[in-house]
Amino acid sequence: MERLFTELQYPEHIEEAVKRKLSKPGITEIANAAYSDEQYDFPLCKRMPLTRLAVVTWLLHKKHGEYKRIGVPDTIIFDTFRDVTLRATLYYRKTEKVGISKEDVIWFRHIMNVNMFKVGVLQFQPFEMVYLDEETIGEHYVTFSKEQKNSLPNGAPVINCHIQRNADLSLDRVTASMNDAKELFLRIFPEKRFQAFLCYSWLLYPQMTKNLSPESRIKQFSHLFEIIGESNDSEQAIENLFDDGKRRELPIMSSLQKMAIEHLDWFGFACGIIKLNNN
Repeated sequence: MERLFTELQYPEHIEEAVKRKLSKPGITEIANAAYSDEQYDFPLCKRMPLTRLAVVTWLLHKKHGEYKRIGVPDTIIFDTFRDVTLRATLYYRKTEKVGISKEDVIWFRHIMNVNMFKVGVLQFQPFEMVYLDEETIGEHYVTFSKEQKNSLPNGAPVINCHIQRNADLSLDRVTASMNDAKELFLRIFPEKRFQAFLCYSWLLYPQMTKNLSPESRIKQFSHLFEIIGESNDSEQAIENLFDDGKRRELPIMSSLQKMAIEHLDWFGFACGIIKLNNN
């Protein structure tokens, strides 16, 4: 566990609180049942925030071995695990309490399933193509063309991309991440023929990106993708731009925050793909 704490790089006050919690009886029993429900109603969600974080930390020790067994190097494993550090830090900033939210617990199911990999500046996940439209999810959210759905059908193997808060989206680092991720996935999932990178994100919304400067890293990132569908739902954007998810003027604001205050209609949600050549 000591190496795990060294690699996680928790802020000192968080590390001390987690270690104290782990020293108390009952953690093993809680951890063994933490993710036992398959419908996201995980028993761990019902625990207190610090218990959630301590149990997730305890489980990472076990997951390290599972990642190693499929051939993932330590650098990628610990980069992946440090998503826990990021979310614990954000939770403390928001609440002034050591722990993680219920939503964080649910998100970490991907690590518990050995199904999330931080490669360079992005997170990647083996995934099956899904269209968030009325035909697939039963409600009108994003519209896709019939031709698009025929060319990359629902269920086709894809590599799902996730962008962590404050990720460095420099074009060279993003392209290096994607190249390294493709190489890693071809090696550890040789039975799959991934057809595309997939990204659902507010960072791809065309109305927003067209109003950014040509030098914007977000704009350059979005231009890597073919945008195949979009929605005017700005909820994800506001949640990421404002710590408490409430759109309001702040004493110090970024240019994107100012844009969200002045032009909420420029923000939304989009789906992008980058087709892969498997020849």
